[in-house]
Amino acid sequence: MLDFDRADLVQPGGHSVPDGLGPRLSLYFLDRPAGDHGPAQRLRVMLATNGTDGEPRGTIFFSPGRTEFIEKYLETVDSLTQRGFWVVIMDPRGQGLSGRILEDRLRSYVETFQDYADDLGWICDTLAPHCPKPFIAMGHSMGGTIVLHAVLSATLSPSAVICSAPMLGLVDVDNGLMRSGIRALSALGLSKSNLPFQKQRGGLPVAFADNKLTSDRDRYRRWASFFQDTPRLRVGEPTFGWIAAALNSMAFINRNAPQLGIPGLMVAAGGDQIVDPASIEQFAMKSGCDFHVVPGAKHELFLERDVMRNEFLGVIDRFLEEQAL
Repeated sequence: MLDFDRADLVQPGGHSVPDGLGPRLSLYFLDRPAGDHGPAQRLRVMLATNGTDGEPRGTIFFSPGRTEFIEKYLETVDSLTQRGFWVVIMDPRGQGLSGRILEDRLRSYVETFQDYADDLGWICDTLAPHCPKPFIAMGHSMGGTIVLHAVLSATLSPSAVICSAPMLGLVDVDNGLMRSGIRALSALGLSKSNLPFQKQRGGLPVAFADNKLTSDRDRYRRWASFFQDTPRLRVGEPTFGWIAAALNSMAFINRNAPQLGIPGLMVAAGGDQIVDPASIEQFAMKSGCDFHVVPGAKHELFLERDVMRNEFLGVIDRFLEEQAL
């Protein structure tokens, strides 16, 4: 047990933790001091130890996507720990039970993605003495952007990086005029105002039939129940400022792709309606990363139907084996 404030696991509707995972989980609040990243931040972090005999293979530092929280990834954490890894996963600032940035808790806002990247780097530095090496950085969607931003800004130095549908080109923001308009409106004082015309309202999920995340009804319902039953987990639609910060981060990552300098795996969802799969392939080509697309999958590869999810995990297994990790 580490010497940090203990945090709780949220389990709405009696959702159970995967068999055997519970005793291997520890949740903490880590208080990051104020600095260049802004005011002090309280970050909720979970550490899961390996579920196999023998020495662990290393530690995966996992960065979730926008609106996301630790509990969404318990099935994924179980899959990764059963492969012999420790996993560290956090609620990003402004999400889950980490500290919120604005007085209105629902507003999805960040000043710059470097703040997210610095939080991840600080968590890694703080927990590194307690975690087995090698370190692998993994992220989904916004989390993939954060991981790549952290590596390219020299905030994080893992042995390899793995990204699921990393946010490198947004389908809904697909032309220069729209991107310029969002940046301009953010700079003119609307940075903390919500983007209009979003289906999501009040941090509640849309109906399964309207969702762009997964074709697996049971996994979608389980994810949605956390927001429905636990209001303190909710995060609303993105603000102009969040989108502007995301656009700046994506531009930085794409511009510096050739400097990645470590082995990487970029996996796209073939049926993604949120992130353009072509943007992921282009980054992989420029950075020298491996690339794979899961045909027909929606955005949330970790929450997709078993046939797609298993293909995704198989690609990760092959990459790790090829890299001797």
